[in-house]
Amino acid sequence: MPLFLLLICQCTAQKKDLEPIPFPSAYSLEQMEKVNLSDELEEISGLEWIDSETLWAIEDESSIIYQLDPMSGKRKKKFKFAKNKDIEDILYIDGTAWVLRSNGNLYEVENPFSEYSQTTIHEFPIHDKRDFESLIKPEGKDAIWIFCKVCSWDENASQASVYEFDLLSKTFKEDAVIQIKNESLTELVSKEDAQKVKIQPSAIAFHPIEKKYYLLSSSDHWLMKLDENFNPVEFFHLPRDIFKQPEGISFADDGTLFISNEARNGKPNFLIFPFNP
Repeated sequence: MPLFLLLICQCTAQKKDLEPIPFPSAYSLEQMEKVNLSDELEEISGLEWIDSETLWAIEDESSIIYQLDPMSGKRKKKFKFAKNKDIEDILYIDGTAWVLRSNGNLYEVENPFSEYSQTTIHEFPIHDKRDFESLIKPEGKDAIWIFCKVCSWDENASQASVYEFDLLSKTFKEDAVIQIKNESLTELVSKEDAQKVKIQPSAIAFHPIEKKYYLLSSSDHWLMKLDENFNPVEFFHLPRDIFKQPEGISFADDGTLFISNEARNGKPNFLIFPFNP
């Protein structure tokens, strides 16, 4: 190869290497810390911040809530709340753990990690083929919203229906409260790119400072920011070498971001991103 072409190729490669990977502006992939987890959390599927000393996590097949040290990832305690099921996400509300099964059922686990714990199952009312992986308590609502990953009544992967569980009546609404569609991303990415996005959420968390929701997809490797009305405001494709199988997301009170990855031919881990607004 002529020398001038070799130099052009080298410069192009160096420029490409220096291009930053799009990611929320308050966080940096370069400042990320990776914490490996024990093999018993090989299929870690949910993550929830409790306080400065404790993260809760769940593992897909075991129906166990794990207490983890948020800095070291070491298990402090574990608590089994049901027979082994396909468990996908966890939420903490006023001392109670709310755990989502893939079929949409909610487990209300009162006083976990104590001898007074009690588990109540609230069954999702629609029995068609469905797969749920994420739940959140919307700000200002006495309700829990659960997000379809793959539900037979949605239009393939172009949209995801969201259903509400009323915390006062302890009942589900049978109709979807909202639908998140890839067509709503056309102002954030190109129309062609938006059409390719699979709306298959795996986890969601509320940012305590930005007051935005962060929605995560493991199967399609993206992170979406939503406003208080769950409208998309930012969208990011996630690098697969860092986010091998991102299944859990949570925030500390100071905005520190935690994202967990299942093992996927390696070690399960969670990634820590300091908040730098």
